[in-house]
Amino acid sequence: MPKRVGYLWEKLTSWQNLYLAYKNACKHKKSKYETAEWMFYCEKNLWELQKELINGNYRPQPYRYFTIKEPKERLISVAVFRDRLVHHSLINVIEPYFESIFIKDSYATRKGKGLHLAVLAVQKYSRQYPWFLKLDIEKFFNNIDHNILLKLISSKIKDPMIINLCSIILKNQNLSMNHNEEIGLPVGNLTSQFFANIYLNQLDHYIKQNLGYKGYVRYMDDFILFSENKDKLKSDLLLIKYFLSNILKLKIKDKSIQMNKVNQGIPFLGYRVFPKLIRVSNINLKRCLQNMQKREKEYIRGKIEIEKLYQSTRSRLGFISFANTYYLQKLIWGGVHKAEPTV
Repeated sequence: MPKRVGYLWEKLTSWQNLYLAYKNACKHKKSKYETAEWMFYCEKNLWELQKELINGNYRPQPYRYFTIKEPKERLISVAVFRDRLVHHSLINVIEPYFESIFIKDSYATRKGKGLHLAVLAVQKYSRQYPWFLKLDIEKFFNNIDHNILLKLISSKIKDPMIINLCSIILKNQNLSMNHNEEIGLPVGNLTSQFFANIYLNQLDHYIKQNLGYKGYVRYMDDFILFSENKDKLKSDLLLIKYFLSNILKLKIKDKSIQMNKVNQGIPFLGYRVFPKLIRVSNINLKRCLQNMQKREKEYIRGKIEIEKLYQSTRSRLGFISFANTYYLQKLIWGGVHKAEPTV
């Protein structure tokens, strides 16, 4: 059993931690009216929030919602600024203790990790093993069980005030959507991403330690196992399904299951990864180019500022240029956005 940590509430509610959380919550949001208003009355607002937390009176406000269509339709939850600040204050305090028990092969929303390093890890293992098994969890965020999650958090954190705050944050999704099920995390929350890693940490250790996989990469709910033996992957798939169903109340998305030789290419996070080559998947390439064209037209029509165009283009080019796309980049910089698929 890992050592449990207590006496964290005073640290969470300290002025130093709340001010750090405030600065983190402000990043890339200063132009928004809600953030600017909070900044104008920063000291007063922080003092009032600190008082609410210490007295046990803090209650989050309902989420705002919007839907995105790409890459698939998802409902995004947006917390108000003061609640985002509380999320940051919580993560500031408890993250180091969970980082100490996370495996190195989990790459989503962790300092010093990220999407590109996950892809490079997949490529590294593709050079060491001939077979891979790629899996995805069905409706992952929607199916996370609150009671299981709180038990997992409590296995490391014993401060009752911290656990209570986690519970309040979890219940806010239910209150905002007027349902009583103790299940699901709001997509878009900082805490949701962190809680998701806590939830799947058990799976990580099961695959690495119980099943004995050295070649393993997980990015949120997408994960890949590598092996010398195709039959081992087949038999362990059944064990993984059983573990997810009985321990975490989750299930594998059947359509996502892919088992193949690594030299056929591994589809992962918008790329197709080969032992000596990384390509952008057809659908992601098309989506990137269409988005760049759309932003250019919006800029020409005066709908967006040059900064927005620059940020959007830079993001898309960063995604494309990570892969082996030299000639495609030449076409783009030459002003031609219509290119042949790379896969």
